[in-house]
Amino acid sequence: MPLVSTRFSRAGGFTFLELIVALTIAGITFAGALPVLQSLGHRAALTSDVNRFQQAFSLARNTAITRRTTVTLCPVDTALRCTSDWRRPLAVVTGAPEGEIDRHHVIRLFPAREGSHITYNRGWPQVRYTRLGHASGYNGRFELCSGALGRRLVLSQLGRLRLDPAPPTCTDQAMPSR
Repeated sequence: MPLVSTRFSRAGGFTFLELIVALTIAGITFAGALPVLQSLGHRAALTSDVNRFQQAFSLARNTAITRRTTVTLCPVDTALRCTSDWRRPLAVVTGAPEGEIDRHHVIRLFPAREGSHITYNRGWPQVRYTRLGHASGYNGRFELCSGALGRRLVLSQLGRLRLDPAPPTCTDQAMPSR
């Protein structure tokens, strides 16, 4: 007489316990990777700020030399007036503006990035280039911070901007809003 086998068919899937264990492992892995991901975000933001400054200063200097005229680089507010807050959008402008800038004199606006902290040790609200491309009297240091990471840019008397190998001291705190 043949033996009758009784097979139990099990529905495919995970048990509740397996699901909880998998989610716990995924959570621990994500928590460990979070500081690395934040650091990558701060590094990318800092690189973006450095590139924005280098492009703006190069354009201002080259325009002054090419057009053989005074060119001003300054952070601007929404009314297109130069401010001393270097976290704002940067404007490259022909001439030496006083008060509100005429839109016809704006060569280019470089948009700002939220969350950056930028200081200029000289405190000037603008950098002015002569027709020879010199920034005499405006030389100084710009310190750019994003989180705990930072870069220092040095503006020479000749109007050239270079990256200083010594990073500034930045604190990983919420920067004040504009």
